[in-house]
Order: sequence, then structure tokens, then C-alpha cells
Amino acid sequence: MSDLETIVETFDFLSEWDERYHFLEELGGELGYLPPELKTDDNIVHGCASNVWVIGHPGDTSDKLFIFEAEAEQPIIRGLVYLMLQIFAGKTADEVLQTNIDETLKRLGLDEHLSTQRHIGMYALIQKMKTIALPYADSDSFET
Repeated sequence: MSDLETIVETFDFLSEWDERYHFLEELGGELGYLPPELKTDDNIVHGCASNVWVIGHPGDTSDKLFIFEAEAEQPIIRGLVYLMLQIFAGKTADEVLQTNIDETLKRLGLDEHLSTQRHIGMYALIQKMKTIALPYADSDSFET
């Protein structure tokens, strides 16, 4: 599964939060792994309760769509990280900076069902991804 709309549709289909939580863990299986040399302090997401690393760069095509890769240690966190990668997939650096994920989180019910610590970690990941994209953008500011 790699499409944000498919993820949203599956969340809509699952009526119980326990089912959605399990689905997030399944999504975590889709998240790749970073080579050990990229698991550095520069790439770690500070503010997460578990270790999460993220890297990103503009793609090689003329449209300069941004590519993010990440790794996390815990299954549910892996799923949330995978979800964030899907939210930012297919966007330019400027679009990454302007993306406000609150609407998507509300639609998925994550705004109400994640612990405070997971909210903090998720927003730390978003901030890190936008910070990575910033030097490649035409814009010099971004939504938090």
C-alpha cells in the first residue's frame, strides 16, 4: 500500500480504533530501513520517544519532487512515519513547506486517539521534514 487515499479509505472502513491501530502497525511494515551510516544525530528526529531518522532530497526529475526516506524502531511509530511519508509524497519542496497535515490527522481520527507523546513526536517529524526541504524551496517559510 503506497497511496494516501487508500490509507484514508481503509481508516474510514475500519470502525474501531483498535482496528485502526493494528492497521497503522501493518503500515509500519511498508517502511524501509536506512543504512547504518545514515542513522546519525543529524538525521534523528528529536522529540520522539523512540528513535526515528529521516532524510530527504529533491528527485532527479525536472519537477524536483521531494523524496523522503525514514526509519523508526517501534511498529506503531513505523506506521505513523510511513503515513507522514505518504502525506508528503509527490510534493515539491515548496509544497512540503506549505502542507498542513492537521486536516488529514482529523480525518483519520489521529488528532483524538494518539497519546500526547506521539503527537509531539509526529509534529517533531513534520518539523524535521520541512526543515530538510527548506533549503530547496523558493519560499523561505513554512506551516507548522
